[in-house]
Amino acid sequence: MRIVSLSVLALVVTGCSKPSEPAPTAPASQQLPAAAPRGPELADKAAPPASASASANANPKAGGLTWTAPKPFVARTPKSSMRAAEYGIEGDAQSELTVFYFGADQGGGVEANFNRWLGQFKQADGSDAVAKRSERTVNSMSVATIETTGKYGGGMAPPGAPPPAAIEDAALLGAIAKGPEGSVFFKLVGPRASVDGARPAFDQLLESLRKAE
Repeated sequence: MRIVSLSVLALVVTGCSKPSEPAPTAPASQQLPAAAPRGPELADKAAPPASASASANANPKAGGLTWTAPKPFVARTPKSSMRAAEYGIEGDAQSELTVFYFGADQGGGVEANFNRWLGQFKQADGSDAVAKRSERTVNSMSVATIETTGKYGGGMAPPGAPPPAAIEDAALLGAIAKGPEGSVFFKLVGPRASVDGARPAFDQLLESLRKAE
């Protein structure tokens, strides 16, 4: 009996001193892949739709400037990293206000950009678009403006995106502001009725331009 008791005691001690085993690992086929880092291009693809991103440009900044975009403009996630900000117009899926900033002394001059924008429009008879140009000073900054109407050819599309559809009776309101860090380009294009309706808001946006803090 004494020998048996010692043997049983040895077994108990040995079982208690056995190191704990690691948690079982799922087979490779059942393991979840590690989360991949999200670059800018992935962030764009995963961006919420425009209706869910009204605050996307709540505090817009570009070229050392900031501004306020009143209604009917609706802020949305820019389709391209080249766009500093982007807005739609309430109730109109075609109209688009894009804001570009390419860096200090980048993006070309006023005339070159205005001529390129005008080249996207044609009159009903196929002739060149007629433009109305002006210039104003907002908070000690020069702001050149342009407007025209006609058939809009669609313009350029962001990389990988289909070209915008042509608009038969379209209008353009454009502006180039000389910011402390370079030019900032504002381009509103859409059906003429929608653009005309947004004209007061576009003017308010330009008048709100100020140096970013």
